[in-house]
Amino acid sequence: MKKNLLVAVPLCAVSVFGQPMQPLPACPDGPLFQVIPMAADDYIAFRPLGFITVPTHFFPAKHSSFILALPGEPTPVKEVRFPGDAWVVDILSTRFSTGNTGYQLQFQPCDKVRSYFYHLKDISPALKDAFEGAEKRCFDQEFPDGSVVKCQARTFVQVATGELAGYTGDGSSGIDFGLVDLRLEPKGFTDLANYPFDYPYYASPIDYYPPDVKAQFEEKLASWDGKSKRIAEPRVGTHRIDIPGAAQGGWFFPGSNMRTNPDDMTAHLALVSDYIAPDQPVIVMGNKVATARIGLYSLQPSPSGDVNRPFHEVSPGSLYCYEGMRSGRTAGQLPLGNLEGVLLISLTGETTLVVEKQGGAGASCDSLRPWRFTENATAFRR
Repeated sequence: MKKNLLVAVPLCAVSVFGQPMQPLPACPDGPLFQVIPMAADDYIAFRPLGFITVPTHFFPAKHSSFILALPGEPTPVKEVRFPGDAWVVDILSTRFSTGNTGYQLQFQPCDKVRSYFYHLKDISPALKDAFEGAEKRCFDQEFPDGSVVKCQARTFVQVATGELAGYTGDGSSGIDFGLVDLRLEPKGFTDLANYPFDYPYYASPIDYYPPDVKAQFEEKLASWDGKSKRIAEPRVGTHRIDIPGAAQGGWFFPGSNMRTNPDDMTAHLALVSDYIAPDQPVIVMGNKVATARIGLYSLQPSPSGDVNRPFHEVSPGSLYCYEGMRSGRTAGQLPLGNLEGVLLISLTGETTLVVEKQGGAGASCDSLRPWRFTENATAFRR
């Protein structure tokens, strides 16, 4: 991939954590949002935090999204409105060689909270005027199927609750709606150095509404087809996956992590759960376990023993075996791969996990006892 700088102008990277163009008010206690950005009839579902789409969201997603169309269907053009009073601090435009365009908006209701919309087809006339009149940093990216030109503008545009932000329809299936809150405690991550600095502070925007509106929003928390609703707590889902002293969580191949190499997560491994049914284990397999294909795998957990033990119950010092991988999709409609053989997993220390695929079609954990790692085993860390 080639990057060419098209326009070079003085422009600081816009961040809620840096100095804004003008001072922002301190964040108050209580709700920050009042209006759901889209009309209830305009979207199929609002996906909870934690969905997985390999390779884009290799670890459970830190944001939610409005789903407007099923696979293969055109995305309808619908209005997207601001959830509360805020300041738009950053606008990013994307222009494809195919002629398609798109926008990203980042807005802050106060100094410690940033929210955003991604995958807008167009933005309001007022925001477009602000974007066109601002200094921009532009660059192009070349891909095998065409080029993309991106331009970023730092802005400070005050917007009101319910004001038009833009429109859907950029070709994706929906609109991302995410939020970062620096006031939160960064729980659920073993080593913060493995992640971008803002990653531990992501949260669901739903939690920033008053109770009556939050209840309405929660009714749409479901899989991308709207058929499977999340009823487990927290209803909004989670991307905070690490459990100290257990196998559950994100595991990194040595020499790389989300901070040092954020554009390619496929070397890593995640032992997590389905974002709709948290009692359903999900293995997100990268490309570093010999003879195992990259993809998602799931199985029926066992409450005891050393076979198919839930990841949060796998403690250091023992060797566990996983067999009988499911086919089809998870409860959250995540597509599953086909793993022939079994997986051996051992937590050899608080921050080291060893994994190996053994056997082929028809192999079982019992048929391969006694279990031993070979030179094909892979060690991950966190």
